[in-house]
Amino acid sequence: MEIKKREVIASVVIVALMLIIGFAISEKIRQGLLEDYQVYDTSAQIDDDKELFEYGMETNIGYAFVYGELKTLDPVSYPEISGEYSYIKKEEQKYQKHYRYVEKEYKDSKGKKHTRKEKEEYWTWDTMRTDSKTATKISFLDVEFAYEKIPFPSSHQINIVKTGYHKRNVYYGTGTDFQGTIFTSLKDNTINETKFYKNQTIAETIENLETGIEIVIFWIFWILLTIGLVIGFYYLENKWLD
Repeated sequence: MEIKKREVIASVVIVALMLIIGFAISEKIRQGLLEDYQVYDTSAQIDDDKELFEYGMETNIGYAFVYGELKTLDPVSYPEISGEYSYIKKEEQKYQKHYRYVEKEYKDSKGKKHTRKEKEEYWTWDTMRTDSKTATKISFLDVEFAYEKIPFPSSHQINIVKTGYHKRNVYYGTGTDFQGTIFTSLKDNTINETKFYKNQTIAETIENLETGIEIVIFWIFWILLTIGLVIGFYYLENKWLD
């Protein structure tokens, strides 16, 4: 395929414009990250100290990293399975037959290839009903809070129980006890805007928050977008000429 001069010029213009816009956006992201890093670096650090944690909430010290144990005080479960959880979900599923049309290739008597649509049978586990339970009381550093105050780690599949022919219950749950660090705002005798970092010390949490990975992700996306625009231009240009 012959590459024309105007296509090269247009591609250079597209890349140049995308780089200019990209650097402007990247700078804004960098400034935002620097502001976040300043908050992290000036935040209080409380390492497994209940008294200091309570004092911080009473005196409105603001943003803080606090390391300790997150516990569920009223765990939940279902009678048909073992174990206790901070959150549990049950999906009642049924194994059902479905149909779809797929394109299949075949050869005629002359050996020429053709495609035709054929009806195909397939089976899937379909969720018919969902039920869930959530704890209401938790504690961090032995200080009690409502469950919603600290986001627990994501749930994972914990059990599958067969309930009949082509029927089963699938259970997902989140554990009750975790060690880790919270980043929060200590004021009004409580915690606010809280994030929980499982199995991370305060130093590890700050290090992971200040990697600058957001800029790397942005530039990967932006470069791929620029390449897509250039390829799209070539495609439209040649299609229009055809």
